[in-house]
Amino acid sequence: MKIVDSILKMNDKVLHFIACLVLTMTVGEIGALSAALTKEGADWLYKKNCNVGSGWDWGDILADTAGIMLGSLIRRMFLHY
Repeated sequence: MKIVDSILKMNDKVLHFIACLVLTMTVGEIGALSAALTKEGADWLYKKNCNVGSGWDWGDILADTAGIMLGSLIRRMFLHY
């Protein structure tokens, strides 16, 4: 089961990356960053108060940051806004 858990965890990072990439290209860096921090904050609160969820995950933040950086680069190089 550890392999399945690893794959699911990796897919979660890919989803974080893609979500922030798309958000950055549509609503901008501030919108994507706000969404990423809100999501991790909610995970942290649910884990702390209800003992459910994954809690704060720096790996998610790293994937979010990479998505925001690539989305920003694409916006500035190709979309010119």
